[in-house]
Amino acid sequence: MRIMGLNVMNKYLLVFMLAVGFLTTRLANSGFAQTKANSRTEAYYHFSKARMLDDQGQSAQAIDEYKKALELDPNNSLIFSEMAESYLRNNRLREAVDVAQKAIQADRDNIEAHKLLTTVYLQVIGRASAQQPPSTETINNAIHEFEEIVRIDPTERQSFLMLGRLYQIKGERDKAADIYKKFLGVEPGSEEGVTALAKLHMDAGNYKEAVELLESFVKQRPDSDSALQTLGEAYSDMQEYAKAAEAYKRASELDPDNVELKKAEAQALFLADDIDSAGKRYEDLIKVEPEDGVARLRLGQIYRRQMKYDLARQNLEKASQAFPDSIEIQFNLVLLDRDQGRLDEALKLANDLLKKTEKANGRYTEAEKQNRRIFLINQAILNQTLGNYSEAVRTFTEVKGLTNEKDGRVDALIIETYRLAKNLDKALQHTEQALSETPGSRQLQMVRADLVAEKGKVDEGIKALQQLQRGNEEDLDVLSAMVSVYQRAKRFDDAQNVLNRATQRFPNQEQVHFLQGSLYEKQKKYNDAEKAFRKALEIQKDDPAVLNYLGFMFADRGIRLDEAEAMVQKAVQADPTNGAYLDSLGWVYFKQNRFDRAEEYLKKAIVFLITDSNIHDHLGDVYFITKRYDEARAEWNKTLQLSTEPEEIDPKNNSNLPFLVAVIISDIDG
Repeated sequence: MRIMGLNVMNKYLLVFMLAVGFLTTRLANSGFAQTKANSRTEAYYHFSKARMLDDQGQSAQAIDEYKKALELDPNNSLIFSEMAESYLRNNRLREAVDVAQKAIQADRDNIEAHKLLTTVYLQVIGRASAQQPPSTETINNAIHEFEEIVRIDPTERQSFLMLGRLYQIKGERDKAADIYKKFLGVEPGSEEGVTALAKLHMDAGNYKEAVELLESFVKQRPDSDSALQTLGEAYSDMQEYAKAAEAYKRASELDPDNVELKKAEAQALFLADDIDSAGKRYEDLIKVEPEDGVARLRLGQIYRRQMKYDLARQNLEKASQAFPDSIEIQFNLVLLDRDQGRLDEALKLANDLLKKTEKANGRYTEAEKQNRRIFLINQAILNQTLGNYSEAVRTFTEVKGLTNEKDGRVDALIIETYRLAKNLDKALQHTEQALSETPGSRQLQMVRADLVAEKGKVDEGIKALQQLQRGNEEDLDVLSAMVSVYQRAKRFDDAQNVLNRATQRFPNQEQVHFLQGSLYEKQKKYNDAEKAFRKALEIQKDDPAVLNYLGFMFADRGIRLDEAEAMVQKAVQADPTNGAYLDSLGWVYFKQNRFDRAEEYLKKAIVFLITDSNIHDHLGDVYFITKRYDEARAEWNKTLQLSTEPEEIDPKNNSNLPFLVAVIISDIDG
């Protein structure tokens, strides 16, 4: 046992002598040289022993040895630094700070002591939260230490960057910018410096400056995936999503294993409304991460818009498995049921969603209010589409109370509900009431004028509209309303006079040419109508309303049916729940003798426009030509019940009445 003890002691002394030899020069330069020889040797001993004890995890004994060393050499900065490091390793932050500050008092240029203090302060800042933010004193202390570090060593790049970030946290963006620019002066072309300065611009809302800085940098450094990623973020903040997607794509090509870049590109494509490209990216992502709930949600949304409803449902259900409490996913299932024409199911889901998010005390955050408003509006529209007009009005009224809106938009929805219910008196009554609450609402004033005209007082309605003109861009809506009033009253010359004025004032507005095409079509001036519609499409390519009208006009005349089909299909893809567009597509198929497809789309159209007499008329034609006479009679009876225009039931104008006579005769013959 004694021999073993001697061996251990000899080994310890050997290590000690080696440590003394290694540290002699370093400690001499730090102040040990000024001590007496015996004190210096003894200080070496305690210092080296403390280091070894630290390495063995015996921190308490190590601290004691550091203290003994400091008793022999009380002004040695290095001993203070090592002692502070020991305190820090054992999470004794207060002692670490005190001792590190003593190290700096002994030697202002002790960079390790400054770094230790920044480590402590950053730990404190990192533990902060929104509820308990870091104190100004802590941030200022950290800033001071980083300033000292870059003073001692101007090449300390991470310290420059952290100093800039701390100034950002403090809200002193100008100082942060100066630091980053100074750093770029020390290290030109630094990727970290450029991206830090760009993010500073972004935080300040100076997106243009950020983009210019990054675009210039990536021209010089096209291999910088970090700068390209930041460029994508800047373009996203500017809502220039196509450019953001391109930047993310380039970054992803440089870092192909970075899944987050692929996700960012897919999201940017989705927000840019490039749903086909976004769909491909999300399909690639779920091959890598099949359980990615966000990717499944986006695919569900994309497939719904592409009218691939089965795939949409599969992906939304998988997204729901990943995020069972997600309100967004549940709302998208409502939209999917709606788009498929499963309105009762959609309404049930919407009701459940509203109950789930309802608060008994009625207190909602702004975000919750916004969500509830969206849910309620969709619930109301579903009730409106199903013919539950009283429920729709009740829900729209709740929306109005929730938002305290003063512009008349929700009132306009209530009025439209009464119009759909064929209750013009109630619509006008509500308009008057709404105007008494918000007399300055131009929208409601226009609605009132239109209702007055629809009830037969055309000139009074026109006069009210004329008084709303202000000599600015908003007059286009007023002139358009006047054209519609005259057109509905079959006063085509008056309508044309108004359109001429609109064309002179707004020659490059697509809306003017659309109205001109509609007016020509009503007068059976089909060639002129086509020219006007084509002009509208030159101004706004693929406008669904124009495509639908022109396609229907071709189909109704039985000409250029393939072109008509392509046009109306585009319109339906843009708005798959638009009953008018679905009706047009069904009518195109009817004219092509594709009666199964015609029936499919006309039935869908009726789901979304249950009170539209024209759709029932068209469906009756399909039933008649396929010799389903009872169904034809039922649809034509609905046409007669729902018709509001006299010519729709006038034998001179309604081509279906001879068919109905034929049905009656066939019944008698039978």
